[in-house]
Amino acid sequence: MSLSAEEKDDLMEVIEIIYGYDSEIQNYKNSFNDQTVDAVEDAFAALIECNNNMKSLVVDLLGGARYLVKGWLKKILGQVRKRLENEKIKFNGLACRNVVSGSWKSAIIISTY
Repeated sequence: MSLSAEEKDDLMEVIEIIYGYDSEIQNYKNSFNDQTVDAVEDAFAALIECNNNMKSLVVDLLGGARYLVKGWLKKILGQVRKRLENEKIKFNGLACRNVVSGSWKSAIIISTY
């Protein structure tokens, strides 16, 4: 199903939340459709999951602060290392956005064909 011009504009603004301004995606705006909406929805889900993983890591790390003495990190260093080695852990902010943009930008573009 086709999107209205207003929906395409709105979707482009939503995409810019993830990618910032991207002239390549902007060139495809007139071809946005329901599949593009689905691809952007999947990209947001991936971004949320990445951010949730980061929040979990931070909470776990801060749990070590309960020791409130110098050397608290050393006491949980093995646990921290294991968490950081976990492939599901991605860092928030630009790292999460880069992971999501790298993974979903092509899916968004392909959806316009």
